[in-house]
Amino acid sequence: MTQRLPGISDEAASGPTKDLFDASNIMLGRTANLQRILSHSPLVARWFLPLVAAVRQPNAGAVSDVRLRNLACLKTSTINNCNY
Repeated sequence: MTQRLPGISDEAASGPTKDLFDASNIMLGRTANLQRILSHSPLVARWFLPLVAAVRQPNAGAVSDVRLRNLACLKTSTINNCNY
């Protein structure tokens, strides 16, 4: 199965999308593929970034153990037959 919407690359990002990618790099250390796809709808993407940061980043409010968060990501990927 292939994704229907391609992710927006760093080179193609401009305006609010570029600002969002810059914020993602600061908050998360990278811009995730899902963030690149959601950026086709900037309002959704702008809402999604703080949510992910709050759930995953201890300095943004995450209170769960990092090992449990990583395990949840791996389990979710396995359930969804993610190849990477």
